[in-house]
Parts: sequence; structure tokens; C-alpha cells
Amino acid sequence: MKRKIAFALMLVFLLGLVGCGGNNDGILRKKWSHTYEGYPIVYISPEVSAPGLVSAYEALEVSAGGKAAVKLSDTETDDGFSWTGLIGDLSQALDDPAIIESYPVQQDLSDYDYTIVLSHFRSHSTVGFNGIIKQTAAISIPSAQCLADGQNTLRLLAEKGKQTADELDRKMIYVNVMDRLSIESSGIRLPDTATYNIGILASYDPVALDQACIDLLYMIREGLPLAAQIEACSGTKILDYAEAIGLGSRTYAFFVLDS
Repeated sequence: MKRKIAFALMLVFLLGLVGCGGNNDGILRKKWSHTYEGYPIVYISPEVSAPGLVSAYEALEVSAGGKAAVKLSDTETDDGFSWTGLIGDLSQALDDPAIIESYPVQQDLSDYDYTIVLSHFRSHSTVGFNGIIKQTAAISIPSAQCLADGQNTLRLLAEKGKQTADELDRKMIYVNVMDRLSIESSGIRLPDTATYNIGILASYDPVALDQACIDLLYMIREGLPLAAQIEACSGTKILDYAEAIGLGSRTYAFFVLDS
């Protein structure tokens, strides 16, 4: 990987440290409480499971109480992936949140204390990959998944992602799930001898989160075909655009949670 990552990335990856912090509006922790040396933290739970999702969520230290909305990415093209087995424990922990699978045009999330955006990280034929920025943008433009013009789409998704975050006063939590289906979405077939799950990643910074997922692809041989597909579509341009307009940072620290 050629881009600069906070020096804490590999150090914290090995040590598996966990952050701590204060309170924001009584629900979400302050931004600085989940940074390391000024960089946003991306947490990873190595276990792709319902408890693993709860672990990733709890790492962000959301205060008890408050009304939550959970936005699920569309799984129609995910060939076997389903949120059903993953979100049960999280729903219990959140005390009956609003589970939103798709957005009508007039959907208003401002009534909720915070929103959790869940995305299944996978390939995308036009923009290279389906990540958290794209899913956040889909809240403002429900047809985002159908847009066809690559470069203009990447810029639009970044802009709409920031629009959504700003309209919700940044009261958002971002989660990407990376499992074997994420890797196989590039067209390869993995052997059945191992799970090949990478983990569940969570952050308050959507740009850092998507960047961390892409970086992880380069760390495992099986992830290289998907990384190559993202490169071929210039998919990382969405991160350039998003960082430039202030949605988040491509430089981050990486903390591994106990499984």
C-alpha cells in the first residue's frame, strides 16, 4: 500500500488496544475520544457473527438510552449474504431500534437520536466497491445504487454522503462487514476449508472505515482480486472526494477487539 496510514495502524493492530472517551449530546461519544494521535480510530471485531457486531458497536461506547435507527444495506445482489443472523443481538442491545432496509424518498431520520449504517462490503461493477460512504449516500439518494457514470457517480456519492451526515448532525455510527462473500464478490471461488471472514469494522469516520477495508484487502492474498477490481474502477476516488469535502480522513488508527 502506497498511501500514508497513521503509524499507529500496525502497532495497534498487533497490540489490540481499545480506546475510551467522553460523551456527546448524551448519546454518542465525543469525536476526540475515538482518535489516536489525532487520527480517527477504526475498530475491528475478527468474528463475523451477531456477538461480533455487538462487540464492534460497543467499542464506540454509545451511552445507554436514546432512540436508534439501523439502516441496512441492500442484499439483493449479495448472493447468500443476509442481515437476519447478524442483527438480532444488536437489536436487543439497542432496545427495539427502527430497522430500515430501504428508503422512501421522504424518509426522515432526524427524529432518531442516532443512526447506525450497516454495509456489507463487496464489489460493485460501476464504482468498484460497495462500502459505507455509498450506503450513507443512499439515504439521500435512494437510486444511488443504480447510477451508471463512474467518476461523476463517485463524486456525487461523496457529496451526498456528507450531506446525509451534516443533515443528521453527524450523529451516526458506521459499520462494514467483510466476510468470505465480500472476497468472492470479485468473481473468485474460495475453498471450503476455511471461513475467510475478515471481520466487522466500525468507526465514527466513514472515510477511514472504507479506507481500512480496502487496506485489509491488500494484506491477504485472497483479497487482491477485489482490490484490483476497485483499482480498475478508480474506486478509491470516492475517498479522495470525501476527504477533500470534509466527510472524514483517509489516515486512521486501527484497533483490534478481542474475539
